[in-house]
Amino acid sequence: MLSSITNRIDLDRPAVPVADALVLSLAAALWLVLLEGWLPGLGPAPAGLDAPMAAPGVPEAMAVANGLSGGSAYLLMWGTMMVAMMLPSLVPVVRRYRERLCCARNVFAPAIASFLLAYGLVWTAVGVVPLAVESTVSIHGLVSGSVLGVDASALVVGGLLAFAGAYQFSPLKRDLLARCASCRQVPHRPSVGRMGREGVAYAVNCVGCTWPLFAAMVALGSMNVTVMVGLMFVVVLERVAPESENVARAWGVVLLGAAAFTLLFGVPSV
Repeated sequence: MLSSITNRIDLDRPAVPVADALVLSLAAALWLVLLEGWLPGLGPAPAGLDAPMAAPGVPEAMAVANGLSGGSAYLLMWGTMMVAMMLPSLVPVVRRYRERLCCARNVFAPAIASFLLAYGLVWTAVGVVPLAVESTVSIHGLVSGSVLGVDASALVVGGLLAFAGAYQFSPLKRDLLARCASCRQVPHRPSVGRMGREGVAYAVNCVGCTWPLFAAMVALGSMNVTVMVGLMFVVVLERVAPESENVARAWGVVLLGAAAFTLLFGVPSV
């Protein structure tokens, strides 16, 4: 009897805040890894590229210039960065899974670990897209050049911000955001494989929901900390706010305003 009561106290009631704390602690640890530069380097910059790492297209150019080692280091950096940014928005989902799964730690811990690992691997794989773009056209050259005498950075960044803003009002965004606010039913004692598939499905939904924002991030600088923190704030707020659809639309207005400003006055320094 006493053992039963102890299990309920230790596992049922504190587990929700403990699960939240673990997710946020993991996010903080990944941010520390990024900010302290503890990840492998991308290799030397290609000849003629004299710009800081935070500048648009610089990490991608360095990765492509250094072949497999550079590309692998970039994917590791990208995956760490994306998971660090997205983890705070997963707190409600992990909390709901915790409420549905068996309270035993030997069930919950591997299930959630599998979910988060699969989620992170999907976001890591997305890093292939900016590398593919860089292999086709120089992102730094595209953003820093000019088109018909017009600052290309304003056209590229302004266009991407306008698209991201318009996407916030689309039915597809609304449907994907609604799925982000929920998690699918799973067995009381799901297998690690089942939770891994759940992590993949949830990550694919997240990618569909937010990819225009991260396309704009690449044009602004994929390793620009100010941009990263700003986008994390946008994603988290529209996931955890009670009126998430209204918040997403509000962000759409902000993005469209930022696009208009950029097209008129150029890209502000961030």
